[in-house]
Amino acid sequence: MSRVRIALLSITILALAALLFAPATSQSQTPQASPTPKPGGVLNMMLREDLSQGFSIHETATISTVWPAMPCLSNLVLFDPLKKTE
Repeated sequence: MSRVRIALLSITILALAALLFAPATSQSQTPQASPTPKPGGVLNMMLREDLSQGFSIHETATISTVWPAMPCLSNLVLFDPLKKTE
């Protein structure tokens, strides 16, 4: 046999062995059940610096200005206009 045939035969045997053993190894690993997430909670965020320029988020684009102003401009935060302020 020539070297090319031996190389092709060995590659074919290795590929067949990989195909035969791959399903056996993947079936033995069962996925772990993830815990049920809890709703609600508190998100604490530490700012890098004080807001010296105020809330002018259109003049600056740093995260130090945008992050504190996000609850005021976000659509996910809903305010009830009929509820009296506390």
